[in-house]
Amino acid sequence: MRNFFGLLLISVASFGLLLSGVFSPATSQTGNTQPAPATIPVTDQPVTAVMFYSNWCGACQILDPKIEAVKLGFTERPIEFVKFDFSFALVRGGALQALAEEKGLANIYAKNKGKTGFMLLIDPATEQVIDIITMRDSTETIAVKLNNSLQRI
Repeated sequence: MRNFFGLLLISVASFGLLLSGVFSPATSQTGNTQPAPATIPVTDQPVTAVMFYSNWCGACQILDPKIEAVKLGFTERPIEFVKFDFSFALVRGGALQALAEEKGLANIYAKNKGKTGFMLLIDPATEQVIDIITMRDSTETIAVKLNNSLQRI
């Protein structure tokens, strides 16, 4: 009986070694190890951060200081911060339209004209909205959203 259990233990151990060689993800069937895939460094892509603001907007009063605090950490990165201030839109409407055209944001401006209390993160090449920042976002969340918009592939 002792020999039976000894033989069984050796058989199980041998089978385990056989399986580890067959199913090991780092080993090919010939036994050679495969190199780890190279990581490709991601470079920052340009982003335009467009704030739709007004001094009478409660959400703007909450969001604006958060944006200002976070901007300090992104001064060396390719983010252009643009603020459309609708506080005096009746007087400054033409200037806001001109700013939108100068920055290549005419379509974004036209879609959101007069709306306030948020920031859009825009791909300047395509004018596509990457993300939206609102007053509900913490400074940490805002920083993550800005970083993620820069690191898109």
